[in-house]
Amino acid sequence: MSGSIDNTVILAKIETTSGTDAAPTNTADAVAIRVANLSVKYVQNFAERDVMTGTFSAPDKLPFSRRGQISFSVELSASGTAGTAPQWGDLVMACGMAETITAGSRVEYTPVSTGFKTLTMWAYINGRLEQYNFAMGTCKLSMKTGGVPSLDFSFQALVTSVGVSAPPVPTLTAWKRGQAVGTAATSKLSVGAVTYSAGALSGGTQYSFDSLDIDFANDVQDLALVGQESIGIYGRNPTGKLVVDATATQHAQFVTDMAAGTTSAFGLVHGTTAGSKVLLYAPVGVLTSAEDQINGKVMISSLGMTLRPSAGNDDLRIVCL
Repeated sequence: MSGSIDNTVILAKIETTSGTDAAPTNTADAVAIRVANLSVKYVQNFAERDVMTGTFSAPDKLPFSRRGQISFSVELSASGTAGTAPQWGDLVMACGMAETITAGSRVEYTPVSTGFKTLTMWAYINGRLEQYNFAMGTCKLSMKTGGVPSLDFSFQALVTSVGVSAPPVPTLTAWKRGQAVGTAATSKLSVGAVTYSAGALSGGTQYSFDSLDIDFANDVQDLALVGQESIGIYGRNPTGKLVVDATATQHAQFVTDMAAGTTSAFGLVHGTTAGSKVLLYAPVGVLTSAEDQINGKVMISSLGMTLRPSAGNDDLRIVCL
């Protein structure tokens, strides 16, 4: 009998040793997934045996490895308590980020180039339990006026088992209800000479904005060797897209800056009370496009940026305040 996607439960927990099951539980490690892009896919890899049979025939297939491809979105919201990590912290750490906690104040996530962390993921879907380890991935962050800010994850993983199992009841109380993106809950987008220090932004020019999209663009590779199978991140190429209400003079300056190679930082704060705020900051944005975006008869500016570090492994900063 067919199942319902609403009965899907995903558990995720950081592995102490990569590739060793971390045994996530439904009471501590359940993910508040959104339905938008949920996909759990088992992939069997085959070697092709192209032996002639004297007649037309399909090539034989010999199995040699199996992988998981897991995609879903979660809401971008803080934990509700300043200095306490949000529930999605484990997920972004498995996408090449480090977590730094300042007790009672803030939790910061910044990229790493070594010392990566991996996840154990258990997916209860359509009457099955698919268990994965060594999960690593990449993420897209999106904020749009009138919508709920989100983190969209895509993971690759090793498969440990697939069996029949009913889903447990997930405990999701630690996943806090966020706020919609809008004037009441979101600051304007600061662009230009913006600086960050100890949970606060300063400088730059503030723009009303329609949307902000950031792509971690991690280079996730499946390493399949005889005697070793693993998933790893081997590089990143983060980008940003800012859709802002710029004047003709400001748009022209963006074009001039792009031609001159002048970089811009950007940042914003979403949320209104301590414990519910999320700050986003990129210190070095190399302008790669400055275009008109047409919404009906309204024209605003769309800026594309490649995100670079200012002092190594600080291309992007996500701060929960």
